[in-house]
Amino acid sequence: MWIEKHGPNWRIREEIAGRKTTLKSGFPTKTSAKAAMNAMNTDRARGDFINPQDGKVTLAQFVNDFWPGHETGLKPSSRRTQGSNLRVHVLPQLGLYRLDQIDTLVVTRFVHRLVNGDPDPVDGPPRKPLSPGSVRNVYGVLHTILGAATKARMIPFNPAIGVKMPPREHHEMKFCTPIEIERLLAACTGDDAHWRPLVMLLVTTGLRYGEAHALQVGKVDLFAGTVQVTRTAYEASGGRFVYTTPKTRSSRRTVRIPQELVLELAPLLAGKASDALVFTMPDGKPITGTFRKGTWKRITSRAGLTGLRLHDLRHTVASLLISANVPLTAIQRMLGHTSIKMTSDLYGHLMPEVNESIVDTLTEVLKRGSRRGGTTGIPAWPVEGERGGNLGGAWGIPALPNPAES
Repeated sequence: MWIEKHGPNWRIREEIAGRKTTLKSGFPTKTSAKAAMNAMNTDRARGDFINPQDGKVTLAQFVNDFWPGHETGLKPSSRRTQGSNLRVHVLPQLGLYRLDQIDTLVVTRFVHRLVNGDPDPVDGPPRKPLSPGSVRNVYGVLHTILGAATKARMIPFNPAIGVKMPPREHHEMKFCTPIEIERLLAACTGDDAHWRPLVMLLVTTGLRYGEAHALQVGKVDLFAGTVQVTRTAYEASGGRFVYTTPKTRSSRRTVRIPQELVLELAPLLAGKASDALVFTMPDGKPITGTFRKGTWKRITSRAGLTGLRLHDLRHTVASLLISANVPLTAIQRMLGHTSIKMTSDLYGHLMPEVNESIVDTLTEVLKRGSRRGGTTGIPAWPVEGERGGNLGGAWGIPALPNPAES
């Protein structure tokens, strides 16, 4: 590695694979060029050196090398979503940038365009604003790519780290009361009676709709009264459903079912192969998107519960268990949450009786303290003449001799 004058400025050069290569240029003085070269040599000695030339490839060029290997480790649903975000948003807007040109400001502006839209982009038709969730998904793809470039030592750090995201969307949870559950099941009548076992499963087990959709006959044990969750389904393009394993280990679980549901499921399972789907369309084919978009709306409308989502049945199960004082740890396992924190964050506000019991406990402590003369629930400082002397009594400290008595 050496420095040399190039026109009015100085540059740092090195021979790489038999070719003289400029590592960095544009230094106004020999001193500044030499200082930069010394810093490079120090980084190289520590193992921290990053060749500035490596960052001159474009984001699109790096993606061509990185993405095929990356997506092989993704589930089909994630592969489809991330690939779409890459093609529709990331590459059109940032693909021609060199890696060393993408700094935190560039990423911030990119996120701003996602949030607010772009009525007159230079690279295509107007772009509509994305929802906060979609913005986070697109940003996640860019963050992953730049993180890989950092790990490959093509850039010194990930410029996407720390970029502010829009606030998360707040979807108000809806919960059914026991009476509303009865109405919902009663609404599964006539041609819709076919769907009563599915609705009953969702409202008694808290399974996700995709998990119920993918449930196979061999995973239902009518004698033990359990179902095993080992698969899930997601809707791909064209309304086609794809079956895959759950995203997390916690989602793979065994859930107990009530006797009433056992009786509902028994006729459905009779004569079916173990790998057959439990729930199908009336003609025996896999459930299509028409159930969610049409049939479910008809059932909820008949029950007077218009606007109730299938996922709200999962929230309903959690709320009923909480009202029955079932521990959050048990609810976490039943719902397949990855952590107790997730369960608490989602449903902790539904536990007023717990908050009330805490207040009752503290109130009782305060009362005990006031009976001893204090107001904070801490035992009052012993008064003269009490057992234990001036430092004993409630504090549990042996009394000291009273000088007046000695």
